Amino acid sequence: MRSRGTTYELNRFLDSHLSAVVKWLIIINTVVLVLYMLIIPIASKRAFYWLMHILGQQPNLSILHGMIWQFVTYMFIHLGPFHFLTNMIVLWFFGPRLEHRWGSQEFLKFYFIVGIGAGIFHALISLIIGKGYYQIFGASGAIYGVLLAYALYWPDDIVLVWGVFPVKVKVLVAVFIFLTFLGSASPVAYGNISHLTHLGGLVVAFLYLKRGDIFRRQSHGSRRSRFKNLFRDR
Repeated sequence: MRSRGTTYELNRFLDSHLSAVVKWLIIINTVVLVLYMLIIPIASKRAFYWLMHILGQQPNLSILHGMIWQFVTYMFIHLGPFHFLTNMIVLWFFGPRLEHRWGSQEFLKFYFIVGIGAGIFHALISLIIGKGYYQIFGASGAIYGVLLAYALYWPDDIVLVWGVFPVKVKVLVAVFIFLTFLGSASPVAYGNISHLTHLGGLVVAFLYLKRGDIFRRQSHGSRRSRFKNLFRDR
């Protein structure tokens, strides 16, 4: 009974603080992280690296050998608590408002399109520059897309960096974009930061949002006036 009550209270807490899709994305990522942490001490090194080899996103495998499922599975594997918490905290803070604005279906579509697109972007550029053997893991590509979307809609919202320093969202995202461009020339190896994936998430998110507002949303007026109204609250 106590376990059931604890689960009920947890669900109530999540439902009151999170939107539906964001809640389930965090739950799924949490479950995968727990399984990952449990597998490490009990699986043989060979079995563990085989599993990561299959589920991570490696351009040589995902594109050249047809393992296209990696463009989805890589988004749900985080290589430790810090990696996981960084992405999930951003999703927690910025995802629900976007989901409430767009609706759950549109938010979920955006999340997967940006995450998959970021993986494809990373894979293609990595192959071109001869780095197709690097693996990437985590939801960072999709998370950067969520950050960009939030900044385009609500640029003057204030966030507390490290819970202390007040910064406007547009400034925070501008810093992230700068750092991403600075580091994107050097996609890094297993377990580190892939700036190309972050850059891919930003590019795919911007193109998706721009195309969606200009070409797919029904509104009156010229294309120029619609572009001026891009991302304004209605």
